[in-house]
Amino acid sequence: MNDNFYEFFEGVNYASEDQVREYRSIYLSYVKPILDFVEAPLAFDFGCGRGEWLEMLRELGFQTKGIDIDQGMLNSAQQKGLDVQLGDASAFLKQLPDQSVAVLSAFHVLEHLSFDKIIEFFQQSQRILIPGGVLIAETPNPENLFVITSNFYLDHTHIRPIPILQMINLARYFGYQKYSVIRLQEDKDLYNKENVTFRDLFYGVSKDYGLIAQSPGGAEGLIKAIDHPLRYETGIGIDDLLKRLDKRMESLAQKVQELSVKDDGEPKDISQSN
Repeated sequence: MNDNFYEFFEGVNYASEDQVREYRSIYLSYVKPILDFVEAPLAFDFGCGRGEWLEMLRELGFQTKGIDIDQGMLNSAQQKGLDVQLGDASAFLKQLPDQSVAVLSAFHVLEHLSFDKIIEFFQQSQRILIPGGVLIAETPNPENLFVITSNFYLDHTHIRPIPILQMINLARYFGYQKYSVIRLQEDKDLYNKENVTFRDLFYGVSKDYGLIAQSPGGAEGLIKAIDHPLRYETGIGIDDLLKRLDKRMESLAQKVQELSVKDDGEPKDISQSN
């Protein structure tokens, strides 16, 4: 493996730091309430990259820690003065004390792991999160047909996409009773578009999704404070676009049927119709 190629790939394909901060801001409402109930809460970012998310949390008042296997990405995080280190995130997770982390995040990391490692991540998350702590896991959305057939495989370190239902099943299996899935990075113009096309179906579904789950227990006020954002939904799913496309196809078929019949019920030459 030529490390220089992956550094080149990251430079060409990764969003800018300002874009990443904008993307991550949607998660702030899930973690801000923790600050009102936990003194100096620790946030740990599993695969922290350049540290944009950790910097955002530090600005809010969290203690932060991160780990990544890519020194090139870590250089930027270290320049920000963040507590980050080079290493195997899965191994490091096992070293964290029980109930020591208030926010555990993994942005676009799980798709790089074998399923055994993903299982291990969820298992460790339940051990290290404080009662009422928050787990955030974001990954490419395989509902998006362009993502699943092309974009996902641009990164040769990706192992396999993770279906939304599988992520939900993992959360439920490991005891997360409160969770939400939000879809992200969709074309906002599609929200109010009725005449969707097959191109919209292929490209328009949200490109990423995030699982947000709250560890059981904790202060009643903290549970209630995070309950509202957990009910918040975003994005466009493939079922939504399929229903709208079906509706448009039915409407077009009805118009063709109407044009093909004369007023007296006899067939009409629709080639003469405008």
